[in-house]
Amino acid sequence: MKKLLGILVLGLFLTTSSWADDIRDFEIEGMSIGDSALDFFSESDIKKNSKNYYRDKKFTPVENDNYSFFKTYEAVDFNFKTGDKNYIFHNINGILLYDNNIQDCYLKMDQIIESVETNINYIKKFDKQTVKHSSDKTGKSKFTEAAFEMNDGYIVITCYDYSKEHGGRDHLAVSVDTKEFSKWASSGIY
Repeated sequence: MKKLLGILVLGLFLTTSSWADDIRDFEIEGMSIGDSALDFFSESDIKKNSKNYYRDKKFTPVENDNYSFFKTYEAVDFNFKTGDKNYIFHNINGILLYDNNIQDCYLKMDQIIESVETNINYIKKFDKQTVKHSSDKTGKSKFTEAAFEMNDGYIVITCYDYSKEHGGRDHLAVSVDTKEFSKWASSGIY
């Protein structure tokens, strides 16, 4: 049975008696890496909510907002391998919006980072860093990110701070990624 590790609104993890060390031990709204999206969403919803913004089509992103079973997050996005009829999760993102309130996003980020440091058996920590968001041609949008490497994937905590010109909504994303997805995503997919 999977160890339950849910990320709560307060940014704290629930764990079983031992430290989690497998990326599949993490759940976001009950979903884990390796699960089928069909266990949570209808195929028509998956297709309707699929997006087409990656230049490289190896994975397909799906954005899901405000489903009734979401208890912690306002949205849960995920990626599956394009063409996979089982829609297996290779990435899951829990999203909390922080419209015009990026400082609260940073506070929540720090709480989650502390919880991961305390409760997770990770291989390596990548400290927070802030970089310009490549999708904003004005150079005013940025994101701050910290990550934890596990044996078989990553936990990534990110605050996105978008400029008015960009039009994006400031938000926190707690992501669970397979190593395959993470390597692909860092290869210039946009």
